[in-house]
Amino acid sequence: MDLPGPDCWLNPLVRVGRSAIDGEGLVATAPIARGEVLSRLGGRLVTDAELRDLLTEAARTGTCVDTLSLHTDQNLVLPAGAPQHAGNHGCDPNTWWVDPCLVVARRDIIAGEELTLDYATITDDPEFAVECSCGSASCRGRVTGADWRLPHLQAAYGPHWVPVLTERIAVPEP
Repeated sequence: MDLPGPDCWLNPLVRVGRSAIDGEGLVATAPIARGEVLSRLGGRLVTDAELRDLLTEAARTGTCVDTLSLHTDQNLVLPAGAPQHAGNHGCDPNTWWVDPCLVVARRDIIAGEELTLDYATITDDPEFAVECSCGSASCRGRVTGADWRLPHLQAAYGPHWVPVLTERIAVPEP
């Protein structure tokens, strides 16, 4: 795997705008075709212990740390100010992963539509849990760091997970 760069890139057809899900979101400004590259994530790599320290400090100061699991004990922390911080979860997302840091359109997206990504595809943190208000017919109501284990999500997303989850799905737990 190529190491991620220090910065994130966002397709110019996407901007931060109002979200029906939660405050701000990433919104298509024009039609986007299935498979079009939408975002390449960058930032810095940290261990699980370093990530716990960052999250503890963020909770203490009321700040946000956006991160995704890459491999066992390797996490990517997005740089402060990256527009990807506005990205919201969706239980029936219109984007997904095609490599460790690259997100593409899962289906055609219309202008004005909010881009969503299933947070289940980015973390295996047993402490991660957020209430969901995505409004999709398949809304789970709560998204957790264990959702990657759900057979219907594994079937729906196929190989479109971050690497650590792809590895865990390929080797069933005893």
